[in-house]
Amino acid sequence: MDKTLHLLIMYTMLVLMLLLFQRSRNDKRSFYLALYAIIEVVTNGIDSISIWGGASMVGKIPLIAFFAKPVTLLWVPFFYFYIRSCFSSQFKIGRKNRLHLLPFGVIMALFIVITIIRSIDGSLTGLFSFGSIEYYTIFIIDKVVRFQYVIYNVMLISMLLKVEKSRKQNEVVPNLNVNIKWLRFIVYGYALACLGAVVTYFTWSVNVSLANKMNIISIMYFFLFFFIIFYDTIAPKSFSSIMIKKQAQLSELELNNIILRLKNLLEQNPLYLDANLSLQQVSKELNEKERSISQAINTIENRNFKDFINELRIKHAIEQLTIYKEKAIFEIMFESGFNSKGSFNNAFKKYTGQTPSEYRNTLV
Repeated sequence: MDKTLHLLIMYTMLVLMLLLFQRSRNDKRSFYLALYAIIEVVTNGIDSISIWGGASMVGKIPLIAFFAKPVTLLWVPFFYFYIRSCFSSQFKIGRKNRLHLLPFGVIMALFIVITIIRSIDGSLTGLFSFGSIEYYTIFIIDKVVRFQYVIYNVMLISMLLKVEKSRKQNEVVPNLNVNIKWLRFIVYGYALACLGAVVTYFTWSVNVSLANKMNIISIMYFFLFFFIIFYDTIAPKSFSSIMIKKQAQLSELELNNIILRLKNLLEQNPLYLDANLSLQQVSKELNEKERSISQAINTIENRNFKDFINELRIKHAIEQLTIYKEKAIFEIMFESGFNSKGSFNNAFKKYTGQTPSEYRNTLV
C-alpha cells in the first residue's frame, strides 16, 4: 500500500510541478508552489528508492540519500512562502524571510563537513551506520521537521485570525491575493495535515500497527489536500476565483443607496460615539450585509469602515472643542468615541492636520 501511494504521489506531483513552472512566469503563487513541489519530489523520490529498492539500493547511492535528508527542512518554509504569497501579492523572499532557511543551511553545512571527514578516512559507506553522529543527526532532523509543523502553523493561524479580526471593521482586505474562504481552506487544511503527520510520527513508538494505518490515512489526506491546491493554481478557473465570482459586485446605484441609508442612520442615531462600534452592529441596524456596506464605503467613499467612522467622530470632537472651550480635551475624546489618546490624536491630525490641542489654540 505504501509503495503504491508513494508512486502515485510522485507521479502526480511531477506532472503538476511541470505545469506550475509553466504558469509561474506570471504568477508568484505558482512559482512558490512549484519550488515547494520540487523539494517534495526530490525528497520523496529518494524515499521511494529505499521503499522499492530497500537498504541495498540506498547503499549504492549513499551520498544522494544522505544529502536528501537536510532538504526535508525546506518542506515547511517553502509551503509557508506559498501561503504568504496568498496573504499578499507583494510577498517575496527577501533578506528577512531567508532566515526561515537557516535550519537547512546549518544542517547542510554540518553534513558537508561530515562528508569531507568521511572521505578522508574512507568510510563513506558507513554514513547510515547505527550509533554514528550522522545517524543521530538524521533522527534529530525528523524531530525538527515536526517542530516546524507546529511553529509555522501557529504563525499562519495567527496571521489568518488577524485578517479575520480586521474584516470585522472592514470586509474588504486589500492585501489578500486570494479569496478569504480559500485562505481559510489552505491554512486550516495544512494545519490538519501537519497534525496528522505529527501524531503519526509519535505513534510509531507506541503502536506500530496503529501507526501504519494512521500513516496511510495521513498520506492520503496530504495527497488530496495538495492535489486540490495544485489544481486550483493550475486550472483556468480555480476554486478561489469561482468563490470570488460568487460575491457579486453591487451596481453603483445600489452602492450609493447604501451610503445614503448609512448616513441617514448615523445622523439620526450617532452610533459612532460608541468606541466599540463594529461593522456587524451597523449591519444589524441598517439591515444590510456587512460585505455590501464595506463595498459601498470602499467604492463610493474611497476608504474603509474605520476611517469612515473616525471622520464622523472627529467632526463631533471639532464641534465640542469649538462650543465648549473650557471642556477638557480628554473628556471630549471619550465623548467622541475614542478610548485612547494616541488613536484620538492620530485621527484628529489625519483629518485636520493638527492635534486637538493645536486646533483649540487656533480658536483663542
